Amino acid sequence: MKRTVGGIRELLISTTDGGVACDAINALAKHVQKGNMEAKAVLAEYAGNGPVEHMRSFACATLAKLVDESDFATVEVFRCGLSDETNRYWSILGYINVLGRGAYESLTEIAYNVSISVEDRSKAVKCLALCSKQGFDRQLPSDPGAWKPTDLRVSEIEAWAKAGYPDGHGHTTPSRHPALDKPKTAFEKIASCFDKKLAKKRSKEQDDANATNWLADPDDIERIAARWKLPHMYLDFLTRFSPINVTLQSRRFYNHFQLFGAGELIEAQDGYSFNPVEQKPIEDWPASYLVIASHGGDPFVLDLSQSDTNDAPVLTAEHGLGKWGFNEEAESFAQFLKSLSK
Repeated sequence: MKRTVGGIRELLISTTDGGVACDAINALAKHVQKGNMEAKAVLAEYAGNGPVEHMRSFACATLAKLVDESDFATVEVFRCGLSDETNRYWSILGYINVLGRGAYESLTEIAYNVSISVEDRSKAVKCLALCSKQGFDRQLPSDPGAWKPTDLRVSEIEAWAKAGYPDGHGHTTPSRHPALDKPKTAFEKIASCFDKKLAKKRSKEQDDANATNWLADPDDIERIAARWKLPHMYLDFLTRFSPINVTLQSRRFYNHFQLFGAGELIEAQDGYSFNPVEQKPIEDWPASYLVIASHGGDPFVLDLSQSDTNDAPVLTAEHGLGKWGFNEEAESFAQFLKSLSK
């Protein structure tokens, strides 16, 4: 592929091959990240008039994520995109990234408009919540594409608009146990190391509207303790160090590894030891296996049959093979957590 912006533009506007167009758009994005304004203009041109419709949407999404309030020259592309079904979703983001408060009126109109798709209306509400620090997105999925019509807090948005679009206070920062910052015991040091690994990921990806308390809800711990007799080490982790939305990606964990906290643990058994549709246990699941993590559907379990009062081994198995074949992953939960910290 030609590397100059002019060459990329020539290729982009002449091709009808989606793969070629995708590569060209990604190449333009790299130029934009290096400060090339011409590349930004080409992205804007293609988002508005590109010959491959789904690539227009991709160009719009790419541009929307790259612009800020210094990019006023792109605002017309996003303004037009608000009435374009192909580009509306990402134009909402680009429009508010460029205009800030100046986008509020248009986006509230989208939020009200029942003739517009729920996904687009939800995106408008999410962007308004993030920019204004209002709680319109509280306790809702991070992805507005997963919202339902009943999740749209239209009456709150109407009241906010009538009040002149005031800024809110944002979401409350979750509490955390002091041992994460000043660990003393060996296990506290493991938990603290794991927390530091997660810190950068949280700062980039955590949706504050979806955050839960880093200290477990006592009601969750009570429910868990009533259901299982847990070794001290794992119960201590749940009680003091339950993480927020922990997902990891590495050479091994390439497909959404998730470590469950206290608020997720009971529901995490669904599909493994418990059938939520029939509301009964699954017969071929070992009763002593507690699912504590998952990697693309492959469970990691704490084997409570081998538990002493302090800890228990962690096992794992591949799903979808017709029967479970568990192997030891770590001789203890403490060792398992330590391995995740590396």
